[in-house]
Formats: sequence, C-alpha cells, structure tokens
Amino acid sequence: MKIYKSLFLSFFLFSCDGFNEEIVPININVEDVESILVINGEIEEDKIAWVQISYSEDIDASINTPINYEKNATVSIITEGGSSEDMPHIGNGIYLGSNIKGMIGETYTMTVTIGSETYTAKSTMFSPPGYQGAWVYEIGSTDKGGGSSKYSDEWIINDPSATRNRYLFEWWANGVHYIRQDWAIDDNRVVNANEGLKLFTVTLDPLSNQQIRHRTAEIDKITYDYYNMYEKIVRGLVSVTSQTPYNPVSNFGKGTIGNFRAVAFSSAILLTPPDIFVIAQNKQNVLAFEPNSFFKKYNLYWSNSAGVTENSNVVSNFRLGMTNDKINFYVNDNLNNGSTYYYRLQVEDGEGNVSILSPEVSASPDSNVPADTTSITLGNLPTNIVATPGNGEITISWTPAVGSKLVHGLYWSNQQGITLEKISKDNAFWDIQSPYIHTGLDDSKTYYYRVSVYDGIAVRLSKEVSAKPN
Repeated sequence: MKIYKSLFLSFFLFSCDGFNEEIVPININVEDVESILVINGEIEEDKIAWVQISYSEDIDASINTPINYEKNATVSIITEGGSSEDMPHIGNGIYLGSNIKGMIGETYTMTVTIGSETYTAKSTMFSPPGYQGAWVYEIGSTDKGGGSSKYSDEWIINDPSATRNRYLFEWWANGVHYIRQDWAIDDNRVVNANEGLKLFTVTLDPLSNQQIRHRTAEIDKITYDYYNMYEKIVRGLVSVTSQTPYNPVSNFGKGTIGNFRAVAFSSAILLTPPDIFVIAQNKQNVLAFEPNSFFKKYNLYWSNSAGVTENSNVVSNFRLGMTNDKINFYVNDNLNNGSTYYYRLQVEDGEGNVSILSPEVSASPDSNVPADTTSITLGNLPTNIVATPGNGEITISWTPAVGSKLVHGLYWSNQQGITLEKISKDNAFWDIQSPYIHTGLDDSKTYYYRVSVYDGIAVRLSKEVSAKPN
C-alpha cells in the first residue's frame, strides 16, 4: 500500500501591492519525495520582470517551517531582439529586473543558474484579449452569506483570433489579489475572429461592498497546463494518484515546479454596493453601512412606495458621517413619522465605475425613538464574545443576537482585522450555536474571531476577539 503525505509548496505572484505568497499542500507518494526547486516568474506588459526561487520542504516538515529561499542564483532575462539584463537578488528569493519592460509580441527567455545547473523558460506576450461586456446582477441570497452572496457576475471575453486560445484569469477584490482563485481556461475550439467567450462567475461570487477587478491575459499552452493543474490542486479537484512531485508542469524543465510567463492583461471592473441597515428615529431614518475606501461617491435612491429604481428620488454624492466604530451613516431627515420610506444605494469608485442598486430596504420614522447618531450599529449583534484556548483548539462562546430568523456564524483568521471583504469563505462556519469549538489548530499561532449574524439581507459582524491554543 502506498502512503501519501502533504508536500507544502510555495507559489508567489507579483502585483502592484508587492509579492503575495501562497503555501499549497500537495499530497504525493512519499516514495517519490525529494526537495524540489520552485521557480515562479513573470513579465507583464510595460512592467519589469521578476522571479522568486525557493525549495519545497521535507516530507515531514511542518507547514510553519520557514521557506527555504534560493539566494545565490544567477538570473537573467533576454528578449528575442537581443536585449538582456541580469536580475539581482533583492531578498526572500526574489530577483528583479530593472530596464527591460514587457512588450506585446515580444518573446522572453528567463535563465536561472544554480551551481552547475541551468534552467531556462521561454514565453511570448500575446495581445490582451479585451472584454465585450462585464456585469454584475442581484440573484437573491439563499446561502446565509457563507462566502457567496446575493450577487453573481458574467463576462464576455473577446476571442481576438480564429484559433484556439487559452486564457489566464485573475480576481481582485478591494485591491487584494486572490491568488488561489487564479484560473486558466482553454476555449477548446476554433472560433470566429472576435467571437465572444461568455463566462459565468469565473472565480468567486461577488460579495456586497466590493470593487472587483477582473483581469484576463492570453497565455501559451505550457502556462495553461501549469495553472490548470494548480487550480485543480488548490480546489481539491484531483486525487492524490494524479499528483506527482512535479505537478503543476513547469516550463523551466524537469525537476522543477513553477512557471515563467509573459502576460498582457485586459481589465474590467465591477462594483457591488454595501448592504444598508436602517434605523428609524423621530422624523428621520438613519442609513448605516460598512465603509469601503475604494468608493468615492454614494447616491441614495428613495421613494414613498416599494420598487425603488434609478428614476426615483435621489440624494446625489451626499456627505457621510462615520461612527467611532468606523460605520458610515447618512441621516435622511425632515420625514413624516409613521410614513414608510424605501431606499436603495448606488456607489461609484475613483475610476468612474458605477454599481447596480443595493437591495431595497425600508423604515418608518418613529416619534418614540429620539434622534441620535451616537450609538449607531449595523443591527442587532451577538455580544459577550469569549475565546477560550485549549489543546489544539479554541472554544468561542457568545450571547446570540435576538431574532427568530437570525442565523449565526463565525469568521476566523490568523491575522487581526477581520472584515467581510478580506476573509475567505473557507474561513467561515455557518448556522452554528454557542459555544462552538474550533479544532485542529496550530498551538504556535494566534486566532482571531468575529461572530456573524445573518438576517436574510446582510451579514453583520461582532467585535473581534482572539486566543492562542495551549
């Protein structure tokens, strides 16, 4: 009988925010294990080249083992036209170019020499495909907010040639590149020139309150093969018997993992508005929602009857208030007590992109509730949250929010500052009760938690607590 263990490999991608690292466990036959060279590099249109070089860990190494970076390689990049430059090491196994920038139609060769071994990879930068259309729409929320949302999206990628094309997709939300969602597709057909390739929710369902940047580049076959296997491994779509120490396939040659790619991206942006919570007070309704630094303008559409549209009354580009708890709010005042007012919110980012309207909410001003903006919250929240450490586990307890239709959940992270836009759906537990025991934890790490509540409209989060297993 063959025994399989997890081999932890590091994958790195470069963005405008710097280098992002992902550690991906790959289950392989222990009889095949050896330390594997991981080379991952890129040159993007009008940007300099980079590469990061490291080694996979020993089969018995902990996931917390420091990454073994290669700091003594000789790296260069050469264009088909004969230009070349050396790429010096700048730290953490990163080698960076300086003068050569990515240009459409150019073929680049990256050479890595370590000791007596030389590894070479070649890639051609194709024209960016472009988008014929991209849009987001409301589908209704049925999943209790556990990572997906009430929104979905569609894209039409422009197939520029009448040949079989392969594409790499990247998903960015609120400026964060979700590397583990990078995905490649082979259109698997010969198409008419400029025929659109229509895709539904290519990577993740959009959440509320997001600026989503969707990037697409045409890639060569070996880069496609690399990302195709990478995506299957990350999402658990392949069995251990189909994995080897050298998957995903590398264009640097036998005995390596990683990829060098020349890419020119097309980019499209979609926005989703935040969910609104309405607090009815004397002669006014206070509308509160989570802030987002990417949104620069807010338009509030309202009506005295249900069915608010962009033809309804509008308060344009209004000035927001902010509570001490960093909650945005707007006071809609001079209203009639007892009358019902209906609202939908639209947002705009700094690039002029405009969202669809948020789900409709309503409230009736109440003469019995004093007008006050000092204690605004996003609805009834769980309280008395306590995280109690144990051996390899943490018990989280709380006093539930009051409401017959509320569903409680738990978001967690190893980094402080949990928000809905930053957390992964893989780090959420839904439809749970207090106390909840989070097991299988690393005693060397600190875990942060926020208890969530879902009311059929929006997910709201409690204050954050933390603990370290003992």
